[in-house]
Amino acid sequence: MRGSRPKESSLPRWARTAVVAYLSVVVAVVVAALLTAGFELALDARFKEGLLLVMVVLTLPVSVGYFIIGTFGSGGELSLITVLYYSGYVLLAVVNAGVFRRIVLSTRKRAPVPAAGMPGASPHYPGVKLRGVTPDARKLWWTVPLAVLLSLPQWMVASFSWCGISGCSGGGFGVATGTEWVAVILSVVNGVILAVAVFAVRWLYPTRKRALIALAAGTLFGLVGAAVTHG
Repeated sequence: MRGSRPKESSLPRWARTAVVAYLSVVVAVVVAALLTAGFELALDARFKEGLLLVMVVLTLPVSVGYFIIGTFGSGGELSLITVLYYSGYVLLAVVNAGVFRRIVLSTRKRAPVPAAGMPGASPHYPGVKLRGVTPDARKLWWTVPLAVLLSLPQWMVASFSWCGISGCSGGGFGVATGTEWVAVILSVVNGVILAVAVFAVRWLYPTRKRALIALAAGTLFGLVGAAVTHG
């Protein structure tokens, strides 16, 4: 049917809203960072560093390497190179939004299920016995590991942000404080990543039940990651 084809290539309303909000926030932060970098505003140094950190966090995981490369030639004045460098974070956000769109569309492609009672019908998938669970549940076997993989860079940064390079045991260089909020933000980001991975797959109905499970899984994942990296 021609009428059903456009729906297969379009995002659901919640995903469109998430993409628009995500790109809007990234653009706003990039513009704010450019203004603080190009004009001599009487702002605290921590605020300027915070804006840069927010840009990196919003465009993870590729932004970590991009930030490290950019620090070698970063300057304090507003030049064309500085504008291009900060605009690169917007490009990273567009790439992330494209990957997110592709993942959501792929998870929304439902597997064909033969009609019950058809003579000679041979189901390609085993029957689901749990109420509300669909054959799409098998897609969680790749979406959840992908979410864990995307969380690894945040875990690495959070492990240093809790107590410093020597860890919270106090050995070596001792405990360093003041950046714990970075680890908290990264733990929340990881929780959101896993929650999206669980919710985007249409593996359970009604939707509100799937949303509650995704929220619980994301919260637990964020807390576990915070506990592990705090060690």
